[in-house]
Amino acid sequence: MKPDEGRGRTIQDEVLIRKIKAGNQQALRLLIERYKHHIFKITYSVVKDRQEAEDLAQETFLKMVDALPSYQSQGFKTWLSRIALNTAIDAHRKKKRRKEELTAFDEPELQVSHGESAESEAIVMERERKIREAIAHMPENYRFIIHAYYLEGKSYQEICEAYNLAKKTVEMRLYRARKWMREHWKEDEF
Repeated sequence: MKPDEGRGRTIQDEVLIRKIKAGNQQALRLLIERYKHHIFKITYSVVKDRQEAEDLAQETFLKMVDALPSYQSQGFKTWLSRIALNTAIDAHRKKKRRKEELTAFDEPELQVSHGESAESEAIVMERERKIREAIAHMPENYRFIIHAYYLEGKSYQEICEAYNLAKKTVEMRLYRARKWMREHWKEDEF
C-alpha cells in the first residue's frame, strides 16, 4: 500500500465513523466490511479455531460499536485491532481456565501431576498465594472485579448480573484495575 492510500483510508474511516455516530447503519456495514478480514486474522492468530475466530470477530465489532463514542480519532485500525486482540486473549484465557477447572475434578488432589516435580508445584502454589495476597491489598472497587473475572472466571455479563452493574461499568473497572496493577505491581514480585 502506498503512503497516500493509507492516509486516504484513514480519512475515509473518520468520515464513516462520524456517520456511524450520527446513526448511519450503511456506514457501519461499510466499516465492518472493510476490516472484517483483518479482525478475523487477529482473532484466529490467538485462538487457532476458525469458528471461534469468526465469533470473536463479531464480538469485536459489537464492542467497537459500544466503544465508538469514546474513540478519539487516534488511528482507527490500531484501536480496532487492540479491541480484537484483547477480545481474543480474554476468550482464550477463559477457555483455558475452564479446561483447567474441569481437569481439576478428574485427578485426586494429592496426586503429583506427571512431568512436574513437587518443587515446581510448590513454586506455583507460592506464586498463586502471593497473587491472592496482592489482590487482597488492592482498592475494594478493583479487588472484587479482578477476583470475579480472573479467579472465578466470570464473564462480563455474569459480573453485571452478580453485582447489578452496567456492562460499561464492568469494562471500565477492569480497565482501571489492570492499569492500577501495572502501576503498583512488578512482575518479579510474583
